[in-house]
Amino acid sequence: MSNTWKYKLALLIFLTIASVYLVVPSIFGFQAIREEAESSGANLPWYFSVLPNKGINLGLDLRGGIYLEFEVQSGKAISNKVDLMVADLERWMKEEKIEFASISQEPRKHIIMIAGLSEDGKTRVMQHVGDSYSDVLERKIASDGALELGLQGHYVKYMHNQIVKQALEKVRNRIDRYGVAEPSIHRLGSDRIAIELPGIKDPDRAIGIIKKAGQLEFKIVDDSVAEPNLAQMVAEARTAENLPDDFSLATVEKINDSLRAKLPENTEVAFEIQFDPVQKKVVKGVPYLLKRKAEVTGEMLKNAQVNVHDNEPYVSLTFDAQGSALFGETTSNNVGKRMAILLDGNVTKAPVIREPILGGQAQITLGYGNYQNLLTEAEDLSLVLQEGALPAQLVEATKTVVGPSLGADSIRQGAMATIVGALAVCLFMLIYYKWSGFIANAALLFNLLFILAGLAIFQATLTLPGIAGIALTMGMAVDANVLIYERIREELRSGKSAKTAVESGYSNAMRTIIDSNVTTLIAGVVLYQFGTGPIKGFAVTLIMGLLISMYTACIVTRMVYDYMIVKRRITRISV
Repeated sequence: MSNTWKYKLALLIFLTIASVYLVVPSIFGFQAIREEAESSGANLPWYFSVLPNKGINLGLDLRGGIYLEFEVQSGKAISNKVDLMVADLERWMKEEKIEFASISQEPRKHIIMIAGLSEDGKTRVMQHVGDSYSDVLERKIASDGALELGLQGHYVKYMHNQIVKQALEKVRNRIDRYGVAEPSIHRLGSDRIAIELPGIKDPDRAIGIIKKAGQLEFKIVDDSVAEPNLAQMVAEARTAENLPDDFSLATVEKINDSLRAKLPENTEVAFEIQFDPVQKKVVKGVPYLLKRKAEVTGEMLKNAQVNVHDNEPYVSLTFDAQGSALFGETTSNNVGKRMAILLDGNVTKAPVIREPILGGQAQITLGYGNYQNLLTEAEDLSLVLQEGALPAQLVEATKTVVGPSLGADSIRQGAMATIVGALAVCLFMLIYYKWSGFIANAALLFNLLFILAGLAIFQATLTLPGIAGIALTMGMAVDANVLIYERIREELRSGKSAKTAVESGYSNAMRTIIDSNVTTLIAGVVLYQFGTGPIKGFAVTLIMGLLISMYTACIVTRMVYDYMIVKRRITRISV
């Protein structure tokens, strides 16, 4: 017997031991034991330090969890970008001493309107726009002598694409910080983000963290309209526009549109929403009239952390150098006025500025209620602010919750189907090919063991279609042995010896086996490349299983024949 056989045997023994080592944590549910021990503070058994920390990752359909689709609302984000351009143009015109009456953005249309410019001023502004915003802004049809600048179409598409990409990255970072194992996050179409969170225990909290825009703004309160009058105007607007009694972004926008002619220029209404601490329901919204321009935003935030004072959790904010300077300047210029802190368009607090705040620090309090709930809320808010605001609002489009019991049922039914199918195949092989059928069945077990080990070592996700992929692969592995055995039978019928029949059988069948597996492998690669979720899970197990079956069906079984023929010197083969 050649030394090659010994090397093949050593490789098989090594792979078997390594595979058993890798799949033990998955078979005996180490992950559940670990999570239970961590939640209760108990010590883990000693063998946890010897065996791998991670086992096979189970997909959403097997482990339970949630599937979400969010629609990215890019309109508001583009409007914020135009606001920055307005501020830049305003600053430039003041520096260049160009006289103008007003500069503002036409809401929803993303058009910058500059009123009160002289003809020379218009020429100079257009020259500046051509130099600084050549691919961004274009001149629109002027009305009432005002200069109107609109966004170019290709720039709007570029902005939308960038906003969706940034939202995808922000969501991924937040989920990573939240601690969900093996999440699946990808883009769907032009404006949707699909998220799979397997094994998550608190879906509502996770959804809240994902969809919270985290847009932090500091705006000065305009007290030119008395609070009772403002509340009356809001109530009349709701009645006139037949608006629902809520405080959603769409409703607030419609209220502002309705009151635009009645409110001071460049102001808007925002609400401080008050909740019932017991029922967790909105009880009312207090309207504030705010200067539309944000003095400081969350983009200038340096750090956000949770602190506790007098048993009351709050989020402490620290701004960067630019934010600190702006914060100091704003508070210095508005002593005695109120500054509203807005989170995602809602007022969280509107304290009076008693004196200039030059340290670049602020805080967000969360009101009163259950201490643990407030602490959790503060931690979530801190996480969102640290990761940065979403570039756009996310609207929940689809939500599917898969319970753990349904996942357990899926595992049980999938495993049962695979076992029953495998037993039927093994029984057929034993009856039809006798001793050779036993060899093929042993190779089948090695195949299954190696596939599970491959899933564990590559941290691939096993899904319900993935189990179907394993079953299909095992069928193809047996099919390879059937091809080999039929060729051996033909050689034996022609009168050849056992050794020659085995050599010819494997040699003649190999080309057919390779052709069959390669074509299926190509299909698997295509499914993996272009498929998502369960389809990708099916492709993973199919590709892995095909490669492993080539080894077990052709090399492992051949090793047994070589040993029996050369070492045991048998002259007849039971096939």
